[in-house]
Amino acid sequence: MPVCGNRGRHPDGKPVAHASVDAVRACCLADEVWACQWLVARFNHEDGEEYAAECGGLSWHLPDNRGHTCEHGHDHIHADVREREGWDYAADPDEAGLLAGRDVHPVAMNGGAIEINHQAMRYAASFA
Repeated sequence: MPVCGNRGRHPDGKPVAHASVDAVRACCLADEVWACQWLVARFNHEDGEEYAAECGGLSWHLPDNRGHTCEHGHDHIHADVREREGWDYAADPDEAGLLAGRDVHPVAMNGGAIEINHQAMRYAASFA
């Protein structure tokens, strides 16, 4: 992990290891950085339970005001950009099917491909 020497951006004033070179670059050059608020699953080894917590990684704005990303790969693209580009996030195959039935390309919450429920797609298309 690359070490960032930009002490002015770190709360304790010490160098920090970031997850990527892009994160070091953003820490040094971006107009604004903040802690990622993406909820991720964590595991408590003492009691064996899983819980959700904020990522906390370094976040910064993407070029052309498209949205923002974090050093751990959590992206969020603004709704107006997604609409203009003809796609949207889908949390599950049912939601992906509803989007596809309205001619909107579904994308998984992690930015990858997602399975489409074809029954939900036909249902959404029936209202077109």
